[in-house]
Amino acid sequence: MDTNTLLYIIVFIIIAYAIKTYILPEPVKQVKKPIVVKAPKRQHKKSADGSPVYYTAEEVSVHDKEDDLWLIIDKKVYDVTDYVDKHMGGLAIMKNAGKDSTEGFNGEQHPIKVRQVLEEYYIGELKQ
Repeated sequence: MDTNTLLYIIVFIIIAYAIKTYILPEPVKQVKKPIVVKAPKRQHKKSADGSPVYYTAEEVSVHDKEDDLWLIIDKKVYDVTDYVDKHMGGLAIMKNAGKDSTEGFNGEQHPIKVRQVLEEYYIGELKQ
């Protein structure tokens, strides 16, 4: 093998390495999907005698933050704190934080199925 052939082979190897390293994208690594663990369903709060727990509007009103959010819907109280990040409408859920959200909840933007989701967050009744 003469010197020119050897030189061509070395240059070819260097160019191939440079192309592989600097020009071609890295192979896409397959990412495993995370395992989703569903939180256990909340139990409806009941008093010692089995009747529902009652909250005043004043008690509900202090739960008006993104990390502590209660809503009143149809005279029932819901702790939706864990749902805020999942809400399809973003932070629109905060519009009536700690207040009666019946009118907004019953709007046409919510499908019927949302009632089933809401029941998971029920914690009591509104005291009149």
